[in-house]
Amino acid sequence: MRPPIIGGSGRGNQGAYSYRHRHDPVTVARLEEMFRECAHPDENRRRQISEELGLNLQQVKFWFQNKKTQIKTMSERLDNNALRLENERIQSENLIMRETLQNVLCVPCGGRSLGSEERELYLQTLRAENILLTQEAKIQAPNHGINTPSRTPTLDQNIPLLSQDISALHEDNMPPLDLDKNLEAILEMLDKDMLPQPIMSQSTDMEKSLMSQIANTAMEELMKLLSMNEPFWFRSLHDGKFILQSDSYQRIFRRSNCLSGPHARIESSKDSRVVNMGGAQLVEMFLNSDKWVNLFPTIVKKAQTIQVFESGLLANRNGALQLMNAEMHILSHLVPTREFHFLRYCKQIEVGVWAIGDVSLDSSNDKTTVSHAWRLPSGCLIQEMTHGLCRVSWVEHVEVDDKIQTHQLFRDVIIGDNAYGAERWVLTLERMCERLACASANTIPNCDVGGVIKSREGRRSIMHLAHRMVKTFCRTLDMQDNNFPHLTRINNGGVRVSVRMNNREPDVPKGMILSAATSFWLPLSPQTVFDYLIDNKERAKWEALWYGNPGLELQRISTGSNPGNCISILRPISPNGNNTTILQESYVDALGSMIAYAVFDMETMNFALRGEDTSQLLILPSGFTISWDGQSNALEGQSGQVGKSGGSLVTLMFQLLASTPTRMEVDLEFVGSVTSLVSSTVEKIKGALNCSN
Repeated sequence: MRPPIIGGSGRGNQGAYSYRHRHDPVTVARLEEMFRECAHPDENRRRQISEELGLNLQQVKFWFQNKKTQIKTMSERLDNNALRLENERIQSENLIMRETLQNVLCVPCGGRSLGSEERELYLQTLRAENILLTQEAKIQAPNHGINTPSRTPTLDQNIPLLSQDISALHEDNMPPLDLDKNLEAILEMLDKDMLPQPIMSQSTDMEKSLMSQIANTAMEELMKLLSMNEPFWFRSLHDGKFILQSDSYQRIFRRSNCLSGPHARIESSKDSRVVNMGGAQLVEMFLNSDKWVNLFPTIVKKAQTIQVFESGLLANRNGALQLMNAEMHILSHLVPTREFHFLRYCKQIEVGVWAIGDVSLDSSNDKTTVSHAWRLPSGCLIQEMTHGLCRVSWVEHVEVDDKIQTHQLFRDVIIGDNAYGAERWVLTLERMCERLACASANTIPNCDVGGVIKSREGRRSIMHLAHRMVKTFCRTLDMQDNNFPHLTRINNGGVRVSVRMNNREPDVPKGMILSAATSFWLPLSPQTVFDYLIDNKERAKWEALWYGNPGLELQRISTGSNPGNCISILRPISPNGNNTTILQESYVDALGSMIAYAVFDMETMNFALRGEDTSQLLILPSGFTISWDGQSNALEGQSGQVGKSGGSLVTLMFQLLASTPTRMEVDLEFVGSVTSLVSSTVEKIKGALNCSN
């Protein structure tokens, strides 16, 4: 029989006992919110709560007591688990160290174990070489005026110093050196240049061990954040997103801030999506820096693998560990780029389940500039499903110091909406996996519109060219590469102009490239702005290349389930019979949209349509990015399209070839013309959308 519950409601006549009363979800949600505001309400506050929710004082009192007990129990369980894992890790390290001591490896090559005689010969060889070098240094020093240093700093302090007396070696219980007995062996090693280099080997092993320890500790933290909601995460009542409870996180992980300053803050988020790609293929793309950039072209500007410590098992990449650099940038030239120097670690949890974890390292030894972004343990859990699908759960946890202040126009988006958060990563991954599936289709889908593309090879060639175009557009959107700082300026219309000399980028025309960009606000939803800009009939009202006439859409290639995710081949109708074509790619998701396009002549476009290799074709893209303004909540609907409330932030960037390599000068009149073109385009768009004021 159940114990009596004070304040509960019974079923029938149960005497002094009654069944447990369960509050409805609305009441529980309100109680949870009040608990987060104040976990220890006084009697007056409990009375207010009881009146608001229609509960008696005893129910309110016991609910708060039970909630505090529940959290305390969960916290103790997590602490116990953390201590148990730490104990297991220490025991494992202790076992490895004991095995290592029992099986001493050859220091130079890491090969088989040395016998006692071989080890003794090796040590005596080092001592003999040390004596010879010391005597040679003493002989040469008076003749050349060289002061022999009394101490040579090395990473390994156990190696005898050049100036150290031989008697000191015997004080370490070393056997005496018998040069007559071992001279032949010493000379043979000297002649064959076989002297070992233990310093580098030991330093590399120590570094590898340290990196492995850092990666494992970060992975333990990441797995807890991925697998558990309470007490780390709770869902916001405003938009349903996960919010990290900093108090619970600090109590369990006890982490101090890596960055300090008046503008330092922590961004944390959690999200998940089902994507159309196999788990093993996805893991390979994460561990290849070039493929990783291709998978996230709208977030990752560039990435590089600095060092591979472990390649992992060939079959599943379990245990892969590598050091990476990455630059990330989104939305606009007004948003600062973030640079990270981090470890990436892959761990297979079980068959079909992987975890990819990142954690920042101090990059002061590798770079002269200090990065103002620090990646706390972040990453994703990849779980294979049926039909070639995967569920990807993502945690993004970053510490940022905005010493370069984000422009006021984007401050609410970057800070308030966590624009670099987990939602952007999983939405991008979901969209790019759909695009890769479309690109690998063996036949031309019925959803493609137009008859210009005749073959599967031609379709893939166009999709490859469009992907390079989007990457180039996003890579140059931050406008950091500027060889002529005196030309960087912002006029009254808010247009930023920069000029860069291109001699190295293989996919961009050689010469001086002029970039002009501006960002502006519109009191319309991103979906409304996107629908207008993508409309081929309306484009003639603002696009100079359209010559005031509606253009023709020769071909449309679907790249996803959303109708706005597509590649188009457009043909402006020119009164002079111009043979130019425009390649355009666009996408839409819950956070905004993008349109990138570039001009090609008909001959180049036909070259791509025949299925030829387009990797050497030069691209100079322009385009738009559209996002929410951060002032209102943007929820994703069933169709995956952007919502219908709130304003939009629009960024427009034009790129033009200012001069060829043979004529290395910039015409200031040309710069002024491009600036005027950007300003007039913005005014035309505002006027067409009735947003001029």
